[in-house]
This record gives sequence, C-alpha cells and structure tokens, in this order.
Amino acid sequence: MRALDGAVIDGLGLPGVALMELASRGVAEFVREVVPRDARILVTCGPGNNGGDGWAVARWLHGWGRDVAVWSLGEPTTGDAAIMADVARAAGVAVVDAPGRPDWVIDALFGTGLTRPVEGRAAEVLRQLWGVPTVAVDVPSGLQSDTGELLGASVQARHTVTFGREKVGMYLLNGPRACGEVHTVDIGLSAGTPDEELAEAWVMEASDLVAPRRPWNTHKRRMGDLLVVAGSAAMAGAAVLACEGALAAGVGLLRLVAPRGALPRLGRLPPEVMVVDGGPGDVLSALPDVGELERTDGIVAGPGLGGGQPLPPAVSATLRRWWQEASVPVLFDADALVATGPVGPELADRRVLTPHEGEATRLLGADASLDRLGAVRRLGERGTALLKGPHTLVADRGRVTINPTGHPVLATGGSGDVLAGFIGGLMARGLSGPDAARAGAWHHGAAGERLAAQREEGWSASDLPGALRRRATSRGT
Repeated sequence: MRALDGAVIDGLGLPGVALMELASRGVAEFVREVVPRDARILVTCGPGNNGGDGWAVARWLHGWGRDVAVWSLGEPTTGDAAIMADVARAAGVAVVDAPGRPDWVIDALFGTGLTRPVEGRAAEVLRQLWGVPTVAVDVPSGLQSDTGELLGASVQARHTVTFGREKVGMYLLNGPRACGEVHTVDIGLSAGTPDEELAEAWVMEASDLVAPRRPWNTHKRRMGDLLVVAGSAAMAGAAVLACEGALAAGVGLLRLVAPRGALPRLGRLPPEVMVVDGGPGDVLSALPDVGELERTDGIVAGPGLGGGQPLPPAVSATLRRWWQEASVPVLFDADALVATGPVGPELADRRVLTPHEGEATRLLGADASLDRLGAVRRLGERGTALLKGPHTLVADRGRVTINPTGHPVLATGGSGDVLAGFIGGLMARGLSGPDAARAGAWHHGAAGERLAAQREEGWSASDLPGALRRRATSRGT
C-alpha cells in the first residue's frame, strides 16, 4: 500500500489530500449504511494521516445531518491531516475534550504506520470505549498491519473499512478478531505499480478455484486411484477420516494400507475402501517401494501412521524415497511430514505437505506461529505447503495465498485428516498440487461454515465429509 500510494502521489502527482478525501468518503458512506440514523457517533482521531481520515469522515457525516463529534489525541502532525482538521472545524464539526460513552465509535487513532505499543492517554481512551460498536478506519488501532500483532491497547472492531487493498496483518495472529468484517474502498490506486510486483500475499476467491471434471464417458479408473497410507492400532480413526475425505473429493478407487493391529478399529471404514494388508503389528513396519506404485494416481500418507511414536526406520526411508522419486502426486501429513524435503521443479507441483503450526515449528526449528508467512514460504521449498490454522496459508513457488473461509468448529481432532484425504483425492483426479491445496483449503473451511450455520457446538471431524459433499461446483479443468 505504501508503494502504491507513492506511485500515485509521487509518480503521477495526485495530491495525498485527494486520496484522503476519497478514502474518507468511502468510510462515511459505509457508516451511513450500517449505523442507525439517531446514533451518537464519536470519531477518535490520532495525530497522523489516519487521524486526518477521521476528521474528514466526521465532516461528511456532519454534512449529512448525523450526530457526530471528534475526540482528538493531539493536533495533526502531517500537512494533509491538518488540512482535514481545519476544514472539519470550519464546517462546524463538534470537538469534545472527553470521549464519554457514545453509541458508535469511528476509530481513526492509528493506521498502518503503527510500530510501537499504544500507551498513555490513547490507551486509556481505547479501554474506556471498549465494547462500543466500532468501525475502524483502514486498520484497527493497535493492530500491526504487517504481522497481525497487537501493540499495547487495541480496538476490537465490528467492521473495518480498509483502503485500496487488504493488509496482510488482517489475516495473521490477532488480525481477524481485531478487524471484524473487512470492507475495501477503492481509492484509485490501480494507476500505480501493478499488484504482481508488490503483493506479499493473495486472498482466494471462489472464481480462483479449480475443480476436476466428471465427463459423461468416464469410468472409475479415470476418476483417480488413490492410495492412503494411514492409521495404527492407537489411531485407526485417522485412516477412516482421511478415506472419507478422499471419497468426498469424488475419487474413483480408494485403497488403504494399514497394519493388522488397526483392523479391529476400522469398523467405520466406508465399504468402498479396499484394505491392503500392512503386515503384523500395531504400526506399519514396511511399505511398497517406489517402483510398485505404477497403478496409483496419488498417495496420501501420514494420518495416525505412527500411533504417537516415531515411525520405524524402514517406513521413514521408504517415505523419503516416495517424496523424492515417485512420479505420482504425493501428499504427506502428520507423521509423514518428517520425510519431506526440497524437490526439483519437475516434482514441485506434485508434492503437497499439510502441517499445522506445531508440526511446522518442528520441521523448521522456529516458532511458526510468530511468522506464518515466512514459515509457509520456507516450507514451500519442499513443494506446495499448506499451513493449517485460522486463515490457512498455501505457498506455491514463493507465492502465498490466504484462504478466507473457515470457522472454529474445525478446531477438532481429525479435521486435518479429512483435509488431507480430500486434497489427495483432488490430486488423484488430476488437479495439480497448488490447485488441489487451494481448493481443499477453501472447501474445507466452507464446510465448517456450513456446519456452524446450523449450530456452533457439538460437531466432530466425522461430520465434515458430509458437509464437503454439499460444496458448490468450482471452475472445471
């Protein structure tokens, strides 16, 4: 956003105050739509350009006959903000010395330039106004717009009206909770430097998703033959959930390799799944070598595989060979993630790894929760990396995509197993690793939203495959 601003202001010569006028008008129009006509509105303004936006928003609302007043942290420190404050005062906007307890707050204290904790008088005011319905201008005060960290006191907005492009911190750490619903206002930055040269990340839209087609003249072998290597005596359910996820993806044939010790707990395995004897014992002791995979269109390995213990050396060695040498698409999750590593460009689109933050931390040797963008980029050196969590991230050849769908009902054991099977099924049906990972993240999140729309508690991972089957059709390939 800073680069786009500079390209328009410095490169094209459009005054910054003109962009501020466009931005503030967009916020004011949004407020006019969502805030009741008789509400008492307080605009809290900081000394920088975010505060200048706030002064201009107050002027628009005052001109439309709204009951609005400004509380300012101090006199504006930038020329554009000073202009907006002078014009608002000249227009008759009320200025108050104390914030009181309004019906609604327009938060324009601090914007994208915030780098240090919110303290002192600003923090006192934010605490005093906590709980009042709030519309944040550009970003909620206290939110670091690059990282999603909360710096000192902060705002928890009901709505955030942001300018030009969403900020990546809105999707990281505390960003989603701080922002509430995010709405974007076009302020004419498309004439600047192209997004392709600047964007840190991209947000998925439904139109971006790819889905495999099911031609009329097809048969089951053309719909993908997926091999799932999962489960143990202690964690047989993970294998069941991964298989149910694959079937929800519409895979034509499905085989499960599981140890004999897991068989008594596979009673819920769908009857469509063919079980391959994985040998005696409670965990797999050996796997087919790479050369024996010709009739497979894809592999999913890892869910519940170790039963809570390290994998046997022979299994680990075979998984590493699969990752480095198999010509078919491969997805590794859970216990199989330790076998992942960098691959050449000829295999990158056929390798997907799906860790959660704890697993990513172990793979990278650094806390993945502190820098989710950096973590998923580093994992993306191994293939297509999907880092699970609120707003799942997908890294493909250095490009990070943010998944906007999801709900806390997905925070339940086995949810990731369903996701792994679903993505693996899409890969076996012909989607590339990046397309399958993005579609899988989107539909998995949307399935959680569909369940939450019925009720917000009481769901388990076993409910997800049914919700996945109710997904809308995406763009075909």
